[in-house]
Amino acid sequence: MTPRFSGKGFYQNVYIFLLVTGIILMVFAYLLYRHTFISLLIPLGIVFITGLIAFVVVRKHYNRVYGIRGFFYALSNSLLAYGGMVAFLFLLINYYGASTVDEGLVVPVKRKHLAIDSMGRITKLEKPSVIIRHQGVDKELVFDFARYPQVIAAEYVVIDYSRGFFGYDILHSYDVVQKLPEPEFPAEP
Repeated sequence: MTPRFSGKGFYQNVYIFLLVTGIILMVFAYLLYRHTFISLLIPLGIVFITGLIAFVVVRKHYNRVYGIRGFFYALSNSLLAYGGMVAFLFLLINYYGASTVDEGLVVPVKRKHLAIDSMGRITKLEKPSVIIRHQGVDKELVFDFARYPQVIAAEYVVIDYSRGFFGYDILHSYDVVQKLPEPEFPAEP
């Protein structure tokens, strides 16, 4: 009698499960990335390095299970499955391991993305957004359609953030401001 978990069908199901899980976790990793001040190269590097290591480890078994030659399918599966999982875990630990101390900061707007014409009419159904630079990373902050007038007039963004577990700041909240408030000086008697 052969063991129950030794057939090709079992391993094919395992590889499919890992692939689907990795793709779903990549979507969640993207959502965490949107709230993290981190260069895109870091999560992509994690995906590629982890995927290449997994590829070297599972390539022969993967090809034997599926009865194929070459490297494309095994490499694709490794990048999406294992790379996606590790990138998600990295961003998740950074996000949920963040310090509890929130800090506020006023950052100038670097660029604006507004889908309006010269008459002030919305030309596309794109939400207004601004690009800011913090920790050497450009970050796009997206606002609701109702915020178009405030985003058009904005020169600065107020952000609340905390330090992530791996040192990459986590964005908690943000809002646009038209200009910096004037400093208040005590009245002289």
